[in-house]
Amino acid sequence: MNANLIVVTGCFGAPVKEEALRISRERGLPILNLDEEIERRDGRTIKRLVMMNGEHGYRNLEYEVLHDLAEKGAACVVACGDGVLYDDDSRGIILENELVLAGMNLSEEDLWENASSCDDSYHAFMSFGTEQQKRTAFSNLIKRQRSLFEKTLR
Repeated sequence: MNANLIVVTGCFGAPVKEEALRISRERGLPILNLDEEIERRDGRTIKRLVMMNGEHGYRNLEYEVLHDLAEKGAACVVACGDGVLYDDDSRGIILENELVLAGMNLSEEDLWENASSCDDSYHAFMSFGTEQQKRTAFSNLIKRQRSLFEKTLR
């Protein structure tokens, strides 16, 4: 276990970046935004990557960066998007290190408020349909994410 690799994620709308920054300051470790690192390495935005390669291709890139960090024994705080735990291999790396789930105490309404003000989401459902359709898709996503996070913590 590399106790200095701390991975911060949370449900869509959780204050992941803020929590990662707090931990970074508290522990005196550098912070790395996983999406920004992927964009730097690839040269395309996350939205473009997902559009061109699909979510599976994007998850592979997440895994590659996490694997590189773990192999190098990196000491840093990594802020990750809300789906990083969907990939079994990425989840394995994360669980060999330290996982922090941000915003687990937030209500679905609070998460919705945060998520609906986010203008850089790659979740397609946030860009199309009525407000009610977006809200229903969001609610379903949050239920799936919370279930996965609870299973991961066991």
